[in-house]
Amino acid sequence: MPESSHRRLRLIPRGQDVRQSVLELFYGPLAPVYPLLTRMLFGNAWQAWQRNALPWLAGARVVAEIGCGPGDFAADLAAQGKRVLAIDRSPTMIRLARRRVARFQRVWIVRADAQRLPLRDACLDAVVTTFPTEVFLTYEMTSEVARVLRPGGLYVAVVAAQPRSWPWWIRPFRRLLGPAANHPPLDCRRLPAPPPVPLFAEMRWETQQDTTGRVCLWIARRGD
Repeated sequence: MPESSHRRLRLIPRGQDVRQSVLELFYGPLAPVYPLLTRMLFGNAWQAWQRNALPWLAGARVVAEIGCGPGDFAADLAAQGKRVLAIDRSPTMIRLARRRVARFQRVWIVRADAQRLPLRDACLDAVVTTFPTEVFLTYEMTSEVARVLRPGGLYVAVVAAQPRSWPWWIRPFRRLLGPAANHPPLDCRRLPAPPPVPLFAEMRWETQQDTTGRVCLWIARRGD
């Protein structure tokens, strides 16, 4: 049997394929239950982890969120008076986000690919993404983010979080949650990071801790 046929017939994905398959489900047909799932798994900690990015965005007036999902963090940004461009490639997530931010007048929802942003050069003060998929690690996405940032603009990614303790009912899902689900304390510096691009003058990991746990943020600043 040809290799391509074998891949098509493999009904039970393995390893990283399992995580990718789950993500595709929850960003596609199961997107309406995504907010319920994150609340069920993490309670209010999920949004608390996302909000670790807010202090870094305090001085930004125009912000794009890549992978806006159901729109919760876009709503947080809009509530602070920012002009927000919320981007996602999932049609279902776009519909959810539109409903979530309907009361805000300065939020624009755009369906687009993170590796081909429909934006002109140097038009944003900041770009943020929270709990991104593997596309976060690509040179194409990093280059696109750098391109649309103004000189001195910030790219902030909330990449991983580790709760102070995992409830027993999370254990069957821990393999899907990646490095942050390991028992040892999460070391942000050991996580994979996007490749360097010339426009970024500074790129580094930041670790933040609060009552909910430890959060890893990847910070990049465009050069002047």
